[in-house]
Amino acid sequence: MAATVGLRSGCRWALGAFGTRTQHFVGKQERCLGQMSKVGVRTRRVGLPMRARSMANQSGASKVRVDLVPCLTDNYSFLIHEPLSGLTAAVDPAEAQPFVDILESEGLNLDFILNTHHHWDHVGGNEELKQKYGAKIVGPLADEDRIPGIDLALKDGDVFQLGEQELIVFDTPGHTRGHIVYYMPGGDSVFVGDTLFALGCGRLFEGTPAQMFDSLAKLKVLPPETKVYCAHEYTQANARFCLSRDMSDDLITRSIQITKDRDAGIPTIPTTIGQELVTNPFLKAESVSEFAEVRRAKDNF
Repeated sequence: MAATVGLRSGCRWALGAFGTRTQHFVGKQERCLGQMSKVGVRTRRVGLPMRARSMANQSGASKVRVDLVPCLTDNYSFLIHEPLSGLTAAVDPAEAQPFVDILESEGLNLDFILNTHHHWDHVGGNEELKQKYGAKIVGPLADEDRIPGIDLALKDGDVFQLGEQELIVFDTPGHTRGHIVYYMPGGDSVFVGDTLFALGCGRLFEGTPAQMFDSLAKLKVLPPETKVYCAHEYTQANARFCLSRDMSDDLITRSIQITKDRDAGIPTIPTTIGQELVTNPFLKAESVSEFAEVRRAKDNF
């Protein structure tokens, strides 16, 4: 397993063994490989501007920026820029060129690539971006043998620190055996890959209904205002399935807005945990058997 990729500038903590809870401090000034035991958790509530929606949270003086990066036909990848450190990370780059275009136009370097799982439409840009920018690649420990160019493998409970922002790792098997998500409490955001979608969840290619049910349970308890950055624009199709089972006012209202947004070419991502708890049948399932029935129905819809 590759080691962590840097120390926060000015830190004097000694390197140690990779434990059950680790924190990886990253800075512009020092670049070294090593492993560091967790020394505490710091979170800061900050705003979250987004290129596609111009959304901002004014609760903090410093604002972490998340750009939606459309890739391929219906993929969304993401670019996180933490302004105090100047560090930038790509999440699940399906292809390299859209990231190159943004980075070059804004004079940014790419410091890290954060992968949620191994599927080609999430790692397709890894090696080209690593070669061009020297970015370090971070991904799931349970899937490290299938992540191209991986430098650092993380597991449930690990904390990766991007400048002032902590990204807490949850293991979320189900879609694949080694899927993880990155929860950024300071930005009220979670990057879920293909575990959770707006009004849906990922197909069970390698996992079981019980695994996915447990994985979704980890997301259900996040604050309702948490923005959910999922990796595909499946929302309109998912809404059609949901309406075949549920004609609640909340779902009808949401579906009308989804249609308006898509007709205008507006992304439906991010959604929020709160929205999904009210309208997503996969999060509303109260047992593994109920979840499995909904998943089967969606697979055959």
